[in-house]
Amino acid sequence: MTRTQIGTATVENGVASTTYTIPGDTTPGSHTLYGVYQENDNYVNAEGYNTLEVRIPTVTTVSNVLASIGETATFSATVKHHTTENVNEGTVQFQLGGVNIGSPVNVSNGIATLQYEIPSNTEDGTEITAIFIETLTYGASTSAAGVLSIREGTNVVVENLSANRGTTATITATVTDADGDNVSTGQAQLYIDNTLSGEPVNVVGGSVSFSYEVANNAVVGGHAIKVAYLQNDTYDPAEGTATLTVRTPTTLTAVNVSGNKGATVPVTIRVTDPNNSAIIDGTVNITVGEGTPQSATVGNSGEATIQYEIPSNASGTISFTATYVENVNYQGSVMATNGVITVRKGVTIVVDSVKAELGDEITLGATITDENSALVDEGTVNYEIE
Repeated sequence: MTRTQIGTATVENGVASTTYTIPGDTTPGSHTLYGVYQENDNYVNAEGYNTLEVRIPTVTTVSNVLASIGETATFSATVKHHTTENVNEGTVQFQLGGVNIGSPVNVSNGIATLQYEIPSNTEDGTEITAIFIETLTYGASTSAAGVLSIREGTNVVVENLSANRGTTATITATVTDADGDNVSTGQAQLYIDNTLSGEPVNVVGGSVSFSYEVANNAVVGGHAIKVAYLQNDTYDPAEGTATLTVRTPTTLTAVNVSGNKGATVPVTIRVTDPNNSAIIDGTVNITVGEGTPQSATVGNSGEATIQYEIPSNASGTISFTATYVENVNYQGSVMATNGVITVRKGVTIVVDSVKAELGDEITLGATITDENSALVDEGTVNYEIE
């Protein structure tokens, strides 16, 4: 094989050193490098040799990574030669914080990727390095450091609420980070009974609110609320749940009553749902005449009752109204038809005198008038004798 002289060096203190630039068209691989000592007046000639390994230089670049703790993230590096040409052989070793992660991965079309689960103790901002391992053709290279950015954990808390059919409910949630501080970026999405509702809404100052239209025919009772904070470059996703209670509509019906002047009578309100079933919870405010409302608890019978003393000077009828007080489960309502307390009138009965003999059939009679001396035309009279 033909040898080509590539340089000359003067020997000083036993060392002969010079420089040589390897031409760009040199074939990569192993070459034999000879050193020939030239005979002179004092020394004979001599020859030595060793190996010159020629590799194509490479440039490795690593990408930054954004991930969450516990996430399997993709680490990616590119390996080029001659600036723009892809390397299509060899392997890359990735490092995180200067420590190898995973095994070396193959380079294909200039790209090497590694799937790696982010450990729980990984800090935000840890450096990523990619090292291309030398082959017979290509030289080793180490990338400049990339950065692993870790998203911060979040927590979502949703408030329970109640709403009536046909109304707009405001559903509110708070979003905080792992340290309990308010999250002021990103968006959240509302779900009702696991069904997406509306568009994502911005989180501001750790709070997010949604307007939800409760249908006129919505099923009464509890509905599942879920507020999902959406993952972004800074924060992990999180979900919070609560209950939206659609209140049951209520209907109030008065139990009319009669009583004597000065007597105490029960004033009763029946409370029912749309199926006419008794509601056994809540409070009813009952107002008799022009009086002050009085609160009564709805009992197991579905009725709320107060005691009312009829004034001694009352006459005719006394009306009463009622309002059901809205609560978590039941919708407030006003009684549509006023109830009536009928004040009984005083009556006078004058029995006719009768004279008869034994065995006679007699006619019993009496005249009944009210307190206004008007004849009474209803009711019955029981006759007794002593």
